[in-house]
Amino acid sequence: MRNSVKVFIIAFLSASCAHLQISKNIEALGKIQPGDTQETVFESLGPPDLRHDISERRFIAFYQTQVPKSLNQSVTRELCTPVAFENGRVVAVGQDLTDAWTEEENQRKRRAEIAGHERQQAERAKADQREAEAIRRKKIASLEKKVRPVPVSNAALNLKLYRQLLELNPDNARYRKKVAFYEERLAAREKARREREALAAKQRRHMAWEKAREARNESLRQYTGNGTAEMAVHDMGNGVLYVWVKNVSNQIITTHPDHFTLLDSDDHKVPCEISDTLDSVLEPGNISHGRIEYDEEIEPKELIFQNRESGRISKSFR
Repeated sequence: MRNSVKVFIIAFLSASCAHLQISKNIEALGKIQPGDTQETVFESLGPPDLRHDISERRFIAFYQTQVPKSLNQSVTRELCTPVAFENGRVVAVGQDLTDAWTEEENQRKRRAEIAGHERQQAERAKADQREAEAIRRKKIASLEKKVRPVPVSNAALNLKLYRQLLELNPDNARYRKKVAFYEERLAAREKARREREALAAKQRRHMAWEKAREARNESLRQYTGNGTAEMAVHDMGNGVLYVWVKNVSNQIITTHPDHFTLLDSDDHKVPCEISDTLDSVLEPGNISHGRIEYDEEIEPKELIFQNRESGRISKSFR
């Protein structure tokens, strides 16, 4: 019986003390205003019953303001009034900012992580750029060393090296001028080469033409015509033809230098110097003859004699 009385007394005293502290907390909390310092609050209320730190500059202090249902119940946030501190000062009393501040802190950390990742990427990109620039400069130095001893006459190698240098440094005016110079030089050489090849081919054709002249003359020297006039030609070479026109009719016909037309392989009229001896009035059976001269580089295709009396006759050189 005596022990039960002792327990009751102890419980009563404990409950009385708890009620007294709660009353003290409620009274003190009613005097706290936003802007009060952490030191002022702690001097008034003492250390909090519970504390939740959000970050280095934010935390929530919980002070018990409700009596628990039993003496054995621990102090929980539900039994307390929160006081929110930011940068050492009160920002809210009675409002639990734990969840909101925790979310803000999580977002801040995520932003910080993203910013950190972006900084790392930017730093890596700068490092890559520095490395690429170092490699570019090294390549330029190497190419400059290679191109320096190359003679101007070696246009192909110079052009190759300066094109590589221009690709590495597109804004370099000297490289652009060098590329343009050697491109023009190579183009001139290529043009000269093509002209030489064309001339050589032309010379070969002309030699073949001259070589075939004897066989060609066998056909050309035979008189052919249309029953009024007949013509024979001898290719003397070097742009000279000797021509005969015979009157094979029973009437008088005429020949004149204007009656002769020499065509080249493209059917173009060839400028000629025609002998005055081909300006004749021919009795039946008579012959008019003379020289026709032209540029020896031309390969004639056809010689035409044509006028009103005789009609048209020709000799083919093919």
